[in-house]
Amino acid sequence: MLKKFIIVLIFSITDSFALDIKIIGNDRTSDDVILVEIKDFLDPLSLTDIKRRLFNLRLFSKVKVTKNQNKLFIKVEERWTTIPIFQVSGGGGSSYFSVGAYDINVAGLNLEMGAQYESLNNRPAGVMWFRKPQFLKNRTLRFGADFWNINRIRFLFNEDGSDNGAFTLERTRINTFIEKTYQDDTFLFRLSLDHQRDKVSEEELSDKQLAINDQNSFHPHFSSTNNFYRFIFHWGRLDYENYLVKGSRLLFRNSIIEENLTEKKRFLNRVEVRFNHYSLIRKTDNFAFQLYATQTNQEQIQYQNYIGGLSEVRGYRDGQFISNGYIQSNIEYRFNLYEISYGLLQGCFFSDQAREFDATDKDPLLSSGVGVRIISPKIFRFVGRIDYAQTHTRFINQNISFGVQQFF
Repeated sequence: MLKKFIIVLIFSITDSFALDIKIIGNDRTSDDVILVEIKDFLDPLSLTDIKRRLFNLRLFSKVKVTKNQNKLFIKVEERWTTIPIFQVSGGGGSSYFSVGAYDINVAGLNLEMGAQYESLNNRPAGVMWFRKPQFLKNRTLRFGADFWNINRIRFLFNEDGSDNGAFTLERTRINTFIEKTYQDDTFLFRLSLDHQRDKVSEEELSDKQLAINDQNSFHPHFSSTNNFYRFIFHWGRLDYENYLVKGSRLLFRNSIIEENLTEKKRFLNRVEVRFNHYSLIRKTDNFAFQLYATQTNQEQIQYQNYIGGLSEVRGYRDGQFISNGYIQSNIEYRFNLYEISYGLLQGCFFSDQAREFDATDKDPLLSSGVGVRIISPKIFRFVGRIDYAQTHTRFINQNISFGVQQFF
């Protein structure tokens, strides 16, 4: 549907003129969403930056920007953004199922809302959330909140991958945040308050798991309330062109944790650093690299770092290794195998590595493998993945993992 001409008055230093903006194809998305996003590049006019900004909204699969005299033409093709959630994934000894729905463009206002029911290892849980970019019609502001009910069994393992016990975690969580970007999204600052109420127990464990806990004299039964006061900073920018990503970003996250056990209160700390780099090869192949490190002095077992499995070092069992701190890297190279207008099939090579800070005398964790990606460019974040991973150190194993996920 053709939109009416929108007249935007732009005043230069020496003169003023009217620039007619004609937007085509945004049948659902509000004109205001587009204008708020591009107004920084109307004077002086930058067609390349306008196109980049609109792609980075993640609402459009195609963007074309042209100018003829004092008329600016913007032609977009909208993605399908109302996404039903149905995900089944497995790997590393764990299984995951979820169902729900979300939309990143509710009422065409660039507002994300969603709800999801999920089950990890047959324990029910759920989450509701909303995100508002362009908060108060300011494209550099974003506000959001999450409401969680988490219910899961965490398995513990020996070094050889054999069972070493388990515990049940029930968590109620409310997380709110506000963030602001500067210099064309190169710098981002976020403040958040994350309130978590936990119950750790042995409820609904199997007889086998209870027997192993007995052998280890491991009987976790406690409740706690924790407030995470978080500051997040990132430098760099990731630019999207449909399913392709390019750019680099360095992220720093510091959490001051107010821990409240039954009769004890103290303040702890968690620090996280993440670097991501994406580059395009032959305009269709995507190379991705990630380096991540974290350290905490939290002692509660549910807040330890669990390494291995679905999304860290593929091929190992999910959460097979535990540490207060570790460093991890991931490398992934994707290349197109077959493409049609509504979808494409990609091949993938990957390598994952990790090392615990308190296990420097041991071999690092190392795995590598191959996979395929099934992508629909016209549907927001639709990426199906199947990976075959082979571990190379400590615990030699092969594992097939599958799920719905972008990189890593």
